[in-house]
Amino acid sequence: MNNTAQKFDVIILGSGIGGSILATILAKYNAKVLMIDKKTHPRFAIGEALTSYTERLFSLLSHQYGIPELNNLSSFDRISKNITQSDCGFKQSFGFLYHQEGKLQSPSERIQWGVSRSTHLFRQEIDHYMVKVATQYGAELLSGINVADVDIGDSGVTVKLETGEEIQSRYIVDGSGYNSLLAKKFNLREQPSHFKTQSRTLFTHLVDVKNIDDCLSPEGEKKLMPWHKGTVHHIFDGGWMWVIPFNNHEKSSNPVCSVGLNLDIKRFPKNKDLTPEMEFQNFLSKFPSIANQFENARPVRPWISTDRLQYSSSATMGKRFYILPHAAGFIDPIFSHGLIQTLLTISPLASLILQALANDDYATSHFAPLERFQEKIFDYYDEIANSTYQSFRNFELMNAWLRVWVIQHMVSISRLSWDSLLLLVVEDREEYKHKDWSRFTGIDYLHSIDPIIEQWGNDYVGKAATILEKVDRNLLSPKEAASKVISVLNSSSWFSKTCGLADPNLCFFDVLKSPRFGLSLMSYSFWSRWFLKKERRPFNVRVKSYIDFLRFGIEG
Repeated sequence: MNNTAQKFDVIILGSGIGGSILATILAKYNAKVLMIDKKTHPRFAIGEALTSYTERLFSLLSHQYGIPELNNLSSFDRISKNITQSDCGFKQSFGFLYHQEGKLQSPSERIQWGVSRSTHLFRQEIDHYMVKVATQYGAELLSGINVADVDIGDSGVTVKLETGEEIQSRYIVDGSGYNSLLAKKFNLREQPSHFKTQSRTLFTHLVDVKNIDDCLSPEGEKKLMPWHKGTVHHIFDGGWMWVIPFNNHEKSSNPVCSVGLNLDIKRFPKNKDLTPEMEFQNFLSKFPSIANQFENARPVRPWISTDRLQYSSSATMGKRFYILPHAAGFIDPIFSHGLIQTLLTISPLASLILQALANDDYATSHFAPLERFQEKIFDYYDEIANSTYQSFRNFELMNAWLRVWVIQHMVSISRLSWDSLLLLVVEDREEYKHKDWSRFTGIDYLHSIDPIIEQWGNDYVGKAATILEKVDRNLLSPKEAASKVISVLNSSSWFSKTCGLADPNLCFFDVLKSPRFGLSLMSYSFWSRWFLKKERRPFNVRVKSYIDFLRFGIEG
């Protein structure tokens, strides 16, 4: 492919899912886009477990910019119908199994929360799909080649390839990941990262992983559905493990299971003398129920072991460039926050770039509000992840803290579904009309869909996180902290009490199918509309929003 004589409007470094989604949107609105990637597709990638919130963001973007192919990623059924029936896994629950060293896993230390018919993304196929979508909309791809340098001047951007060739553009976006060329070039990496979370990971894809349901004691067991029908989190004091099967439904022909062991680096510093596989086997020897599940497991690719996962940047944009979240920073895989933040950023970024191209005006002042928003989301997710690691001291504390997370997560989903942004996009529910993208250049609408709800509920997230920090400093015992976290939830609003999620005895709960949760949420939303100030409402629901939600919905 010979593009070196051409000038592009936008060059995107990296063709992962974030870069290819942005390329698709820009190309749809007639920007001339080139993706450059040192690797080729299909290729290994992690970040595989979706949440209902992520899927609603896919649906939102599809209607916001009139791109039906993005909506194909918004549910398991849509993926199966339009992309692949056999490669991706099925997810219908978040499962948390708490383990104590040297003991079999106890049925009394289990939590399972049902979700919509969601997906375990087999990323090499999904990323490849999005690259093909981007090229179908007119974006170009230059893969299998390294970028040597980038020069950014007043008149444009020049990308220098290792072959010696040069490509010019008017704007550049870095979506390449940890080894961000722009972060290095402009010395933007914070050393060390300011994030509170300090964790590391080792991960791979395995085959012959046992069904977890066959490895757990059935005595006194409760569950909503088979554990392997969802994302399983093995929890222990100091860390957690994800187990994401792709072979957990009848149409799957993919034998692979994604596995990642995540460790608090303060509790488990990396031993350079151990290979990742040796460290994994040492870990299994301490937890018999987990060891049972991996008794026959074999890796299908080399293990990867990281140092500290967290990295951050002092800035994410400058004149004629922007750095996507995964290239700007990363916190931890817990709760699959990374893709959520990427989609939240792309939502206004695409319009901001299109506006800059149309006006030939690349002033940083246009992008500064988005940069501040992106950093705010990073810090919020860091608070969530750091508190989650602290909560792993024992089951009682974890059980209390997870309720803080799930309530804010469910309110975020409702906020996205019912607030004012919905009114901008659902009127074309099945038509995907060509939109006036200029209405998305101001980022005020993001405050209707971001997961940060600072004033609502008397800042119950911040108060609960403060309690967890006291546990970390040995100022509170885990048992005392668990009681205080539940008290914070119960005092935050009557919704937390009535919906049931603040009850620590309710460990098996299908939230989206619960009449109790649905009626509580609907009642609270109407009540807050009339009796709470706007800044204190979990979302600013209107009667028209209810009608649109019932008629059209944003399916999960």
